[in-house]
Amino acid sequence: MKATFEVLEKLLSAYCIESFGNSEEEIAEKEAESGIKFPKSLRDYYKKFGKCNYITKSCNNQYEPLLLYEFFIPGEDFFTSDKDYPVFYQCVESMIYCGIKFTDLRLEDPPVYICVWDKPGWYLENISLINFLVCKALIQIAVEARLPYWVYFRENIWKLSDYRKAWQICDSYNEIEESTTTPAWKIFIKDDVLIVFESVQNENEEYITGVSLASFDKENIKKMLFRKTPAGELPQYQTNLPLSEI
Repeated sequence: MKATFEVLEKLLSAYCIESFGNSEEEIAEKEAESGIKFPKSLRDYYKKFGKCNYITKSCNNQYEPLLLYEFFIPGEDFFTSDKDYPVFYQCVESMIYCGIKFTDLRLEDPPVYICVWDKPGWYLENISLINFLVCKALIQIAVEARLPYWVYFRENIWKLSDYRKAWQICDSYNEIEESTTTPAWKIFIKDDVLIVFESVQNENEEYITGVSLASFDKENIKKMLFRKTPAGELPQYQTNLPLSEI
């Protein structure tokens, strides 16, 4: 499944309203203030999700989007040697910033670059701004338990293939694949339940350090906990579902 804004809209459709986005006037004002024109994909993101509280809340050591008014062009005091990357995303605790090259702003869907506080340069993070925005939002929503119902599995003996068999997850139909240079997540949506697996970079992708489920649909997320599987009962988990219902 391709990472598109429609994927986010479908997941949040019952709760997304027009006020979740920035207005054309607000975006135009920020462009005028910055002296640049946003790529179409970034404009579309701010118009659809710029104020969406399921995405824009502060995160716990996760990448998070800058609100429109926080978008900035690095000044002389910014730690990188190259300042020509307007910044629209960050990871506060790790002091990681995500930006777009000035020369790529004319592209509809430009690549995304990152810089880290202890390194002076910018490095390619994702070949697609849309893919970056959608995948980071989905990871954030799941890991930060942003939806009404959530489940979290800590690291255990189960492998990725065990979970996929238990929940009958098909790569070609259910996976939203990141086009990142640093893969650390596997993202799926099945039966209106968002499923995010966290792995370790450069390790066997079968090894999973955590699994986060999130949904607006209580019945579907409950069904995933009651599956009888070839690998046996599901590992222990944490959830906000009432004890009387699980």
